[in-house]
Amino acid sequence: MEDLDLLKVERIGGFCGFGLPGSHLRSKGEISISELSPEDLGVIDKLFRGNLHFASSKADAFFYRITRKIGDSEQTIEAPEELIPLSVQCCVKDILE
Repeated sequence: MEDLDLLKVERIGGFCGFGLPGSHLRSKGEISISELSPEDLGVIDKLFRGNLHFASSKADAFFYRITRKIGDSEQTIEAPEELIPLSVQCCVKDILE
């Protein structure tokens, strides 16, 4: 799988503070862009373009940090769980570091 076709996904926050400084709990995964449906890819593209505006007011909410490679650089966004397609959420696995 080429890096240009890969989304690196991390779930952060929540009650246990997944992925936050000092936390030993991590939720990470990867998914190929080519595995996404056209609808899910459209949502991800809108998030990276900043075309979906959000404000999560939920206490202990999960956010997803998604990174993609464009040319020689990487782009990273963070968005609340409710905006992330289920196909992307499902690639994440919990690990203890």
